[in-house]
Amino acid sequence: MAGVMIAASFVGSAAAQDDVKEKVTTAAVVPSLAGRWTGHYYSYDHRGDPACDEKGCALTYDIVACKDGWCGIAVTNEKTCGAVGFRLAAADNRPANVFRGKFEVAKGSQAYTVEASTHSADDPAQRLDFVGDTGPELRLFRRSYPFHANFVRAGDAICTLEKATS
Repeated sequence: MAGVMIAASFVGSAAAQDDVKEKVTTAAVVPSLAGRWTGHYYSYDHRGDPACDEKGCALTYDIVACKDGWCGIAVTNEKTCGAVGFRLAAADNRPANVFRGKFEVAKGSQAYTVEASTHSADDPAQRLDFVGDTGPELRLFRRSYPFHANFVRAGDAICTLEKATS
């Protein structure tokens, strides 16, 4: 009987160790989003907007760590820090490279509920893709999203939360 208890205890402790290893491994691969990111978002009607062309509408954000995850500060003229345009946090029950949050394209506009993910086996934080929808939750099984943006890392962030306009 003692042998059975020892064996059960060993199996339970091995399973617990595997669980701890998995959590440590997962935590180790969480990418840093800190830096300047440039890219385009795709909108249904961007006629007349000087920031838009056939590639979409140009956006630049400096992403910095903030209270609950990451904050994206809008950048204009390559050096002027604008308002915080989005906030992201690690997504529950999703891979470490996936974040969820809110994205406000223009100050005062309705915010999109978004999911953002980084991609690349070599350096997971060189590309950041967003999909989003208006409303309280993101519905990932829809066929299209009113908000879709792709960003690439362009350097170090210059803007800080203190420099961001409210």
